[in-house]
Amino acid sequence: MKPALLFIQQTSRLILTCNAVLCLCLCVPGCRGINGNSFSPKLHAYESDDRQMIVLKRPLREISGIDFLKEDLLVAINDEAGKIFFLNPMTGAFTASSFGKKDDYEDVVKTEDHFFVMNSKGHLFEVSGDGERQIASYKNSFGKRMEFETLVYDRAANRLLLICKECGKQQNSVDAYVFDLASRSYVEAPVFSIPWESIRRLAKDNSIECKPSAGAINPVDGKLYVIAALGKVLMQCSVDGALLAVYKLNPDHFPQPEGISFSNTGDMYIANEGVQGKGTLLKFKYTPVR
Repeated sequence: MKPALLFIQQTSRLILTCNAVLCLCLCVPGCRGINGNSFSPKLHAYESDDRQMIVLKRPLREISGIDFLKEDLLVAINDEAGKIFFLNPMTGAFTASSFGKKDDYEDVVKTEDHFFVMNSKGHLFEVSGDGERQIASYKNSFGKRMEFETLVYDRAANRLLLICKECGKQQNSVDAYVFDLASRSYVEAPVFSIPWESIRRLAKDNSIECKPSAGAINPVDGKLYVIAALGKVLMQCSVDGALLAVYKLNPDHFPQPEGISFSNTGDMYIANEGVQGKGTLLKFKYTPVR
């Protein structure tokens, strides 16, 4: 056999073998199966080899929000069904409870006793702690050109932060609104606004259009983390909206990040909606840099 032909055949076998290994990793719960850095620059305390990924089952292909409940349990929502999913982040096993009708649900958080689910219009649905019944709904008229995908529970201030994805006709900032949990009412004016110009400057990329898809407060460092599927960035902010850092996301790891949450010890979970495939859940263990 000619050397050139032999080389081609050996290369083809190697490619097939690599693809088979990759597919196996993508299908086995707990398999790391992802190479390279997830964030650029490296994200302090999270960019290490101690990370895991699982492939989610079909009902969570369109996962649109998550929140941490306990070490072996997350709550999740998808963007169609009026169901709350209780998800084991290590195995992908889940149970589901129906609370309402179909809608464009975008995020879910757990407060002291209840869940709050948000749809794309910024309407909130208060759901019982077992996920089986809707207790109340809250609506606010934000306007036709407003769309929301990010809901954050700010425990210290006893409030919910609603961060807009589409923030008006000529958007040039990321705006956050407040739902006060004590009075169960919306605060009309934005509580903070982060200019795209500031995001671009820290990311050193003038082309970024940051449209948030998820957010959560890290209980270890007290920072607000906001992730954007459109724009492929992760922002670190103070809870009052002061922009501290911007990290670009590896699109191979985050094809469409739609959920983020933290454990009590700082471990970070990020969920990807399925893009021509199944949804995934990544876990990044909190490892303080000494």
